[in-house]
Order: sequence, then C-alpha cells, then structure tokens
Amino acid sequence: MKKCMKMLLLCCIAGAGCGTKKDGKILERHTIDKVNLRDVMAQTGEVQPIIKAELKSEASGKIEKIHIKEGEKVWKGDTILVIDPLRLLYKKEKTELAVDRAGIRKEKALRDYEQAKELFTTGTVPEKELADLKNEYELAEIAYKQEMLELKDILDQLDKTVVSAPMDGVITALNVEEGEIVVSATTGFQSGTSIGTIADITKLEVVSQIGEVDYIHLEKGQKVMIKPEAFENASTKGTITFISLSARRGGNDELGNFEVRISVDSIIPGIAPGINVNVEFVLTEKKNVLGVPNHFVTRQRDRYFVRTLAENNRNGGGNITRTEIEVGSTDFRHYEILSGLSRGDVVVLFKDDGEDGKPRKQRRK
Repeated sequence: MKKCMKMLLLCCIAGAGCGTKKDGKILERHTIDKVNLRDVMAQTGEVQPIIKAELKSEASGKIEKIHIKEGEKVWKGDTILVIDPLRLLYKKEKTELAVDRAGIRKEKALRDYEQAKELFTTGTVPEKELADLKNEYELAEIAYKQEMLELKDILDQLDKTVVSAPMDGVITALNVEEGEIVVSATTGFQSGTSIGTIADITKLEVVSQIGEVDYIHLEKGQKVMIKPEAFENASTKGTITFISLSARRGGNDELGNFEVRISVDSIIPGIAPGINVNVEFVLTEKKNVLGVPNHFVTRQRDRYFVRTLAENNRNGGGNITRTEIEVGSTDFRHYEILSGLSRGDVVVLFKDDGEDGKPRKQRRK
C-alpha cells in the first residue's frame, strides 16, 4: 500500500512539472471571447495644396499697381500686378530710332550695290569694288535685323510688365507691395523676386514624416483619418498617394523618416493650407475575432503560451495548464487567436508569468 502511494505522489509531481500549476497565486483571470483589433499610429502633418504655383516676373522694375489681395480668388489670365514700364518705354523709343537708322543704311547700301552692278556691265566699276559693295549691303541688312530683334525683345518685355495668374486659384501668399523693385526670374540673380503663391485650395494634401520602423506598414491607396486641431471631434478621411523611396535624417538622428503624402478626400472646417493636423494611420483593423489580452501571453522564441484553468475547476481551485497557442495579428492590447483556445476558455495570470515578469507595455495608444 505504501509503495502505491509513493508511485502516485511521484506521478503528481511529474505532472505538475509538465505544465500544471496550483491557482493559489493567480493575479488575474480572463474568459476568452470575441474582440475588435485596431492598431492606430498617430502622427502630425502639414496641410498643403496639391496644385500651386510660385508667382514671379519675367521683367524687372518697380511695381506700379497691385490688382489683387492675399486670400482673393483669381482666374487664369487675371492681372496680378503691373510693373512700371517707363524705363522700357524709353528703351523702346531708342531702339526704334536705331531700327530706322539701320533701315536707312540698308537702303543706301542696296542702292549703291544696284548702281554698281549696272556700271559693272559697262566696265566702269571693277569686280572687286562690286564685291565690296555687295558685302556692305549684306552687313547693313544684318545690322537692320539685329535692331529689329532688339525691338521685338523690348516689346516682349513690355508685355511681361503685366503679371497674370497662370491658373485658377486663391492667392495664398503675397510677398510684395506697390513701389517695391522686383528682379526678373530670367536674369539668373537668385531666381528672381518671389511675388507670391497661387494655389487650388479645393485639392489639398497632408504631408507627414513617418519613422523607418513604421513606414513599412503603409501602402499607397491606404485610408487614414485626418483630424484638425482647431475643431474638436471633427475629422475627415484621406488616401495615401505617395510614400518616399528613401529616408531622410536630420541632425544627429540615428533613424530616418519617410515623407508620406495623403490626399484629403473632403474639405471640412479647420483644414486649410499651412496648418498642422493629426493623422491616424490604421495599421491593423479586424472585427469579431477570437482574442486574448497581450499580458496573458508569454513567448519563447517563436512559440506563444498561456495558462488555462481546467473547465471543471473554473469556480474553485484546481490545476492550471500551460497551453501553446497560435497567434495572428495584434493591436498591442490583444492577440488574435488562430488555434489553441476556444470561446469561453479561461486564462489566468501569475506573478512570474511573461517574458520579463511584467505585463507587456502597449506600443501605441
């Protein structure tokens, strides 16, 4: 009889070492049920117009008149401002005189050449003199064409003293005032004076910077939530249209950021060019899946385990079994259960459970 008792005791000890545990130190218990998984990454971004143009002048001079104001709606071809054309008008008159002078010289050279050709037939004018007169006429014609080109250039510059809107839109910035001197963008001097910016504010996008750890979870066409800071509980959706192919690092940053652009699906109050908004990227979203809280799960390499309470002992004391499970997605609050647990199973947590002895911290809120 004693021998049988010893054998039974050894079997119980062996059984405890193979995955059973008394529930005297249970800190928490949880009944497995369906959950919703949602992992959201929150970032900030700047709202910018998708289509915009920087206004510059192709003519230099003093601004004579500004016809628009910042924030005003304009249509393509509308006059933005006029540059004082007086200097160019003087230059135009001077060049017109030079054209007339070159024209007279060309006509005289032509007459001399034509007369020399008639005299050449009689032998009065030698061949060399005829050739020289021909060259003088050709040079005079070239000089006339040069002056005409100069006049056309001045007339073109006069046309460009009127700066017009290159597109329909709103003047989102106006950087000059009447009386200021603007430098032509064609002179090569620091690319010319920036007059302002015109943008189509009906088509906006949000530009955000995403860390290299998280950008791999994003893809073009993915939907995001955009929330303006100025209006509480206001939000609109957006669509990822661009993800940079290379990371950028600033200063001494060890990790790089990727530029991500999100088109705003619908414009709502609080969203305007230049403001910052909150952007929520949904990395994981699953509804009504079997789940277990993360802190009940321990991990050993690529294997996941929980401690389950035997069904006939859920309301009292009893043995605890260490059960291996297969997990799927996680929102860092719950693991999706693929196998190993069923709805209604009870899992428990002990003081010494977990990889580091503590419940896992959530990566994101």
